[in-house]
Amino acid sequence: MLDEVSQYLEYLELERGYSANTLKAYEHDILEYLTFLETQPELLTSRRMVNGYLRLLRENGNVTTTVIRKISSIKGFYGWLSQQNQAVENPFEFLDLPRRTKALPKILSVSEVQQILESPNLSLAEKVSLELLYACGLRVSELITLTQEQVFLDAGYLRCIGKGGKERLIPMGNITTALIASYLDCFSESSSKNAVLLYRQDQKPFTRFDIWRLLKAVGEGIGKPSISPHTLRHSFATHLLENGADLRVVQELLGHSDISTTQIYTQVSKKHIRNAYQRAFMQAE
Repeated sequence: MLDEVSQYLEYLELERGYSANTLKAYEHDILEYLTFLETQPELLTSRRMVNGYLRLLRENGNVTTTVIRKISSIKGFYGWLSQQNQAVENPFEFLDLPRRTKALPKILSVSEVQQILESPNLSLAEKVSLELLYACGLRVSELITLTQEQVFLDAGYLRCIGKGGKERLIPMGNITTALIASYLDCFSESSSKNAVLLYRQDQKPFTRFDIWRLLKAVGEGIGKPSISPHTLRHSFATHLLENGADLRVVQELLGHSDISTTQIYTQVSKKHIRNAYQRAFMQAE
């Protein structure tokens, strides 16, 4: 079965464009299940097998979202096996799992974002990083892999390569453009256009950890120690909607394949509008 697992992961990488982190999660979930089957030979029927594994996941303290993810990984693997060999049965095919409850994303107010972007003692590269996370709504993976040739200062936009190699064009405002221009002026003429855009002071490219650590530091400076790079992306989307942007436009800017993923920001926006109204109403009284 290990050969089939390897082939399935290769299919997810080449055909579906899954990231390395997602592939690792799928591999872990599937191998964990196969190990369970080896230690439980008495579970002969599909139903007993499924119920036994669900019981084990609960006994091990897995929360509902983790159970859903693990079963989805295994269900997808069996579905692929069935496509390759019609004789293979998918024991999870008709299993109904509880719906995921999506928590509303945490966002910052415009003034809080302003405080972060104006944090003292930031290097120019760090300022550009924070600016791109918010003003362009980039994912941290998109930020650290962004190259100089993907930035078009004269035209005022950047070309972003997102999940699954999906490409999107994101406009940049005057502040963002001017900040990147100042940063690029520090590079020598011989600097390769294929090189990544952002470098630390030791001339090494930024990593995910560098950006997370940066956000934690500036967040603590404004009393928001739990913010992450995605907090700025969430704030970007919510602030656009609050200022009248069309949901489809926000979907395109974020690089979401399904608009239902983007719709969660409409709930956040409504919540902020309601809170603002309540504050104004209470003050009026």
